[in-house]
Amino acid sequence: MRRTSVAMIASCFIAVSGAAAAPVTYSGSGTLSEVSGKLPLTGSVPLGSAFSFSFTFDPAKAALFEASQGYAIYDLSLSSAAVTLGGYAYPLSSEAVYAPFIELYRGFSFFPGSNMSEESLVFTFFLAGKATVGDPAEPFGGSADKNQMVSIGGVLRQADDGMPLTLDGIFGQGPTYYSNFEYGTRDPITRQTGFLNGTYVGGFTSGVPEPHHWALIIAGVGISGAILRRRRNARRSQERFTAC
Repeated sequence: MRRTSVAMIASCFIAVSGAAAAPVTYSGSGTLSEVSGKLPLTGSVPLGSAFSFSFTFDPAKAALFEASQGYAIYDLSLSSAAVTLGGYAYPLSSEAVYAPFIELYRGFSFFPGSNMSEESLVFTFFLAGKATVGDPAEPFGGSADKNQMVSIGGVLRQADDGMPLTLDGIFGQGPTYYSNFEYGTRDPITRQTGFLNGTYVGGFTSGVPEPHHWALIIAGVGISGAILRRRRNARRSQERFTAC
């Protein structure tokens, strides 16, 4: 029982440090394979072009915006972000009303090797971009001031429907079985839209704990080690007393 308590103390320190770990980065890359909508492609980002994305956020700072049974939206604060489509660097909006957010909901999906639908966790990141300025590198033609949006979604296996829909639920769930990347733009004058789609390969990467988080880990190991040493010394003293 005492050894178990020591182990629990150590694991609690490490768990607390892990929960307060550094921000998480989500990144991936793929090839644009489908175009839709009425806006014409400019030719700068044709089908077959490569795309990539990477952005970093702190789950502890995410704000729950809306939630219901099996559905939740969290506003995110990104510390860094980069999205490219061919030679086009997608610029994120700095306006507060267009804060990045993630949508989570539960669904049912067919996974490889199974002929029955299984419960799944679906997530989609939404990153609003600055209005276009007529840059020739932009994917679609039309007037300037077109609205831009990138959505990055994925489907994960999620066996326990009793778990709350929190951001922690999308970490450590294994591979993203289905993925979708979409760049969309809308011309405010003609009201026409254009979309580029593709699938990607990517995942979550946890950051290195900050110095004060390492201090928690070291403190936890130190305290548990001190407790063990005291108990060993006490046991040796008792053994010597018994021998006498």
